[in-house]
Amino acid sequence: MRIALLTILLLLILASCTATRSIGLGPKTKLWDLSHLSSEELKMANELLTYGLEHEALYTLLDTLKPISSLGFALSYPLAKEPEMKDGDKLVVSVSADSSKMALDELEKWNKVLKALSTNEFEFLLIPYKQTWQGKRNFQILVCRTKLLEKLISDKAHFFGQWGFTSNSNPATLLTVVEYESRNDRYRAYGYLFGYPEHAVDFFVEASVFEAQTGEFVQRSFFSIPVAAGESGYYTYAIPEDYVPDHRDSSIYYSANFTLKEYKLIKSRYTSKNGEIDAISLISDFNKRQ
Repeated sequence: MRIALLTILLLLILASCTATRSIGLGPKTKLWDLSHLSSEELKMANELLTYGLEHEALYTLLDTLKPISSLGFALSYPLAKEPEMKDGDKLVVSVSADSSKMALDELEKWNKVLKALSTNEFEFLLIPYKQTWQGKRNFQILVCRTKLLEKLISDKAHFFGQWGFTSNSNPATLLTVVEYESRNDRYRAYGYLFGYPEHAVDFFVEASVFEAQTGEFVQRSFFSIPVAAGESGYYTYAIPEDYVPDHRDSSIYYSANFTLKEYKLIKSRYTSKNGEIDAISLISDFNKRQ
């Protein structure tokens, strides 16, 4: 099946290939209607999706290896409480201050973009991190492959059921609860959600428990799955220092590598003369062809 699909992709590329092409972002595709977004918001959407394709979100957007992926944008705004503020204070953000207004305006745009990109297939979410840093609140943008997330929650009901989560639970609620949970439940939840194998999740949690009990850091190695941006450091999980990767790791690696090759083959068809990728059309065409 995959060999046949790869052959079809090669034929399509050879049939339509040109040295360069001019890409104009279209607001309507087979997957999305983004016509209500401004040109700036449409550009934000495309840049976000491009980052995802070039990094580990490829395996959520074009594959089913990762139920959820981070889209990696560094969003940090001066919205957190000052050190002298107390728990429960109501006057936290000075909304009339230029810095606060700019931050909230930008977040409003991001929320609009993510809402527009969310479909039956994908849910795009903006989740605040629990921890703040020097008066700043950091945010993560995540993409969920909806059906895959539903299956994961069902398969791992023995873990996610402790919060009452079921396959039809709201992803935003699930992710917010996970982010604000205790350390090791948070680690296990994120491990499952981000598509790491059971043995890797178990090791990471057990190492965390051991370190908390003894103060000793558990030495480890890492298993890396390549993405377009690099061979390591992106879709990567910790394994015991002396662990030899087995069929479980190989299965993920080779499946990911196949998808990465597919992406690299078709990318040129959606790339403009100046190197801009029309990620909106690429993802839409790929998923509606399946």
